[in-house]
Amino acid sequence: MSKLDPRPESQKPKYSWDELNIMLQNTFTDPSKKSLLIDLRQFKISKEDIIPEAEKQGYKVSEEKEHYLRFK
Repeated sequence: MSKLDPRPESQKPKYSWDELNIMLQNTFTDPSKKSLLIDLRQFKISKEDIIPEAEKQGYKVSEEKEHYLRFK
């Protein structure tokens, strides 16, 4: 019997639509903030799902480097 559990695959749970929405609302209700940069590796939602939904809701979304999206 092992004294240790197996190493976890991920140390943090990945974010969902709810967390993305909270991040966007918090960012754009603060007049000093102009954009939000997210790391797609922290989300369980694909880039292909996020971009059209965000654009439909009035956000401008651009890809910055691999795995990053910027919302304006």
